[in-house]
Amino acid sequence: YDGTLVPFASTPELGRPDDDLLELLADLAQRPRTTVHVVGGRGRETLERWLGMTGVGLHAEHGVWSRPPAGAAWTTSVTDSGEWRDRVRELFAEYAASTPGSLVEEKTVGLAWFYRGAEPAFGIRQADALWQQLVEILEGTQAEVIEVTSGFEVRPRGINKRLVIADALRLVSADAYVVAIGDDATDEDMFAALPDRSMAIHVGPRHTIAPYRLTDVAEVRAFLAALRQDVPVNATAAAAV
Repeated sequence: YDGTLVPFASTPELGRPDDDLLELLADLAQRPRTTVHVVGGRGRETLERWLGMTGVGLHAEHGVWSRPPAGAAWTTSVTDSGEWRDRVRELFAEYAASTPGSLVEEKTVGLAWFYRGAEPAFGIRQADALWQQLVEILEGTQAEVIEVTSGFEVRPRGINKRLVIADALRLVSADAYVVAIGDDATDEDMFAALPDRSMAIHVGPRHTIAPYRLTDVAEVRAFLAALRQDVPVNATAAAAV
């Protein structure tokens, strides 16, 4: 979602979808022989409130929670006890207080710290120091820290976007062609789990295993609009890496 369908925002609520995106997703979801899923780091309540009316499948907190298209119930396979949460919450709060422009986002099973609003050089220095402390705190626990765009997220070990691909493929025929688009390090797990008949597209300049690349959110939306209009995938603006 963030960084792929909408630009990154300084605060979570500013990232809500605009009418053009809602219309685009709804049209794609109604396209014959097409199933659409949106996965992101946001909580399931937010994704449901913002995108639930479009008819797409939704996957919250990078795959912790999932629900198929057409509004079925949310499910999760997480069994982590969360004994690490209090220590991580305290550490994130400490860094949020000492890093102006940073913020903490609490999720149902995970915690995230973002420094998108901080002075860039200072934010990176703080992130380096925080990373080292997180690794020490989480050693021997059931949780792991992952790098996301301008921040870190701590979540139960083994929860990643590979699970989203498995959920999505259960709903389509064996010969379905899969197109996956993502912008951040967590999307590399998704790309690695794609079947043979697929196209992986990375958004932005960072290193990726995806063989195709789009520059930004505007190009992603143009690509999806081409699919909506039945323009063949190979004729779209996705450039080979």
